[in-house]
Amino acid sequence: MRLVTWNAGRGQFAKKVPWIEHLQADVAVIQEIARPRTEHRGVCWFGLNPNQGVAVLARPPYSVTPLPESPDAPKYFVPFQIKGPTEFTLFAVWTLGDQDLRYVRAATTAVDIYDQAFKSGPVVVMGDFNSNTIWDRDHPGHLNHTALVAKLAERGVGSAFHTQRGTPHGEEREHTFFLHRNPAKGYHIDYCFMPTAWLQRLKHVDVGSHAAWYKASDHTPLLVETEA
Repeated sequence: MRLVTWNAGRGQFAKKVPWIEHLQADVAVIQEIARPRTEHRGVCWFGLNPNQGVAVLARPPYSVTPLPESPDAPKYFVPFQIKGPTEFTLFAVWTLGDQDLRYVRAATTAVDIYDQAFKSGPVVVMGDFNSNTIWDRDHPGHLNHTALVAKLAERGVGSAFHTQRGTPHGEEREHTFFLHRNPAKGYHIDYCFMPTAWLQRLKHVDVGSHAAWYKASDHTPLLVETEA
């Protein structure tokens, strides 16, 4: 199974499709993308701004269905049911800065709100978290990135990238976001967290290069393959 998260850096859905199709994901979470003008099979879109939301895509034999969203959950940490050869609950993530619980504080809070989901079957939490351990001091200790990683670990979920690379959070050498698309200003803020059992069956983890993706977005995609 091939999982992908990519912040498309705004733009019309149709114009981003070639880039998305190139990734050949079974399941993908795409942030900062406009609502499709026509219905597309295997695509669920959500957001308050039709020009800038999140799309969850599933390629046959996989399918995606929205699950009830908690009214208490900050934006965006949205649950979906993925069905296919491997079935699981997906939380599509895009944390925002214009809310009381900004950025990682939203994700850390949402993990607690959706605690029951982690007890009901396999869970993948994937998307643009706008977060890294290097900014821990900017947030309360119980809501920062280190706290988020710990909460997910308590629920049997870990980062595919960090497991495969053997790299601690905050020491990443491969970046998923480039401020102003400047290759000298890279940060690792996009993640795919998955069940520990799946981490043991990882086949491949890749981060797109700045050179290959800067024309499309200020983010590069994170690709994860597992034999789950």
